[in-house]
Amino acid sequence: MSYLTFNRLSSQTFQKSEVLNESKRFSISSDKVVFLSYRRKDKLWVKPIVDLIQSLGVRVYIDYLDDQLPDTPSTSTAGILRRKIKSSDKFILLATPNSKDSKWIPWELGLGDGFDGYENTVILPLTDSSLTWNEQEYFGIYGYVKEANSKDNSVTDWAIFYPDGTVIWLKNWLRNT
Repeated sequence: MSYLTFNRLSSQTFQKSEVLNESKRFSISSDKVVFLSYRRKDKLWVKPIVDLIQSLGVRVYIDYLDDQLPDTPSTSTAGILRRKIKSSDKFILLATPNSKDSKWIPWELGLGDGFDGYENTVILPLTDSSLTWNEQEYFGIYGYVKEANSKDNSVTDWAIFYPDGTVIWLKNWLRNT
């Protein structure tokens, strides 16, 4: 079992990421929407993460594709993001070493937890090492995404591990509300 690493993501071991645009975002047949929270400094890593999530059959809200958001963050930005998080079914925080310096991530995570619920709010660590990640203290109360093997070791895929020991395959979590 390992965490997703920058090296692995950059080598595109999933599917090749495509340019994100309105037609791709809405070509997904599912009504499920995931709000993806991330640090702007990590924008480079968003496209392959979105590609992975969309390949599992759900739509993803990405703020930089939202024409309603002002160019300079303001109270209007906060109101729009609040509405988007509230209307999402799931919340995923892309956590990198840059995340700890974000002013928006803790706020968005709290809203995701409050609106979508604890079980629908998870952390996706993106790390330098597949074995460890430097999490913020409050990240530890949420489920986190990690590579896992099935009980008989016949399947390797991404799963969510909750602090209480519960594990659910990422694809199943994304499709359930």
